[in-house]
Amino acid sequence: MLQIKASARTIRRAQISWEQSKADLKLAKASSKSQPDKSCLQSTQAAINAFSSILEAHGYFQLPSFSTIELLDKCIEIDNMFEEIRPLCNVLDSNIERDMFGMTKSPNIGYTHAFAKTCFEACEQIHQVIKTYWKKNKSRFFSP
Repeated sequence: MLQIKASARTIRRAQISWEQSKADLKLAKASSKSQPDKSCLQSTQAAINAFSSILEAHGYFQLPSFSTIELLDKCIEIDNMFEEIRPLCNVLDSNIERDMFGMTKSPNIGYTHAFAKTCFEACEQIHQVIKTYWKKNKSRFFSP
C-alpha cells in the first residue's frame, strides 16, 4: 500500500468507498436467504470497502481487495480501537477458503444460509465500529 498526503480528493474517495460499503451491505442482506454464496461475498466486500474508506481518507491507495484482516491491520495503525473487530474479520476472511464454483480448498466447506447470516452480522458489527470512528472524526473527514 502506498500513501500520500491526505487531501480533499482522498477524503472524497473515502466517502465514496463508505457509501459503496453501505450499498454492499444492503445487497448482502437482500440475498442472504436466496443466494448465500453471493451474500457472504457481498458482506466481505462491504467490510473491505468500509476499511478502505478509512485508509483512503488517510491517503492510502493501491489497497489489497481480498483480505479484511490485512486492511484491519493497517487501520489499527491509525486507531487501535479497531482491534476489537479482529474476530469478525476472521469470519469474513474464511470466505477465502470457499468459492462460488464449489472448488473449495477444504472438503465440506460450502455456503449456507447460516454462514451468510454470520457473515452479514459480522459485517454489520464492523460497520458500527467504523461508523463510530467516522462520527468521532467527522470534523476532520465527513459525517457518516
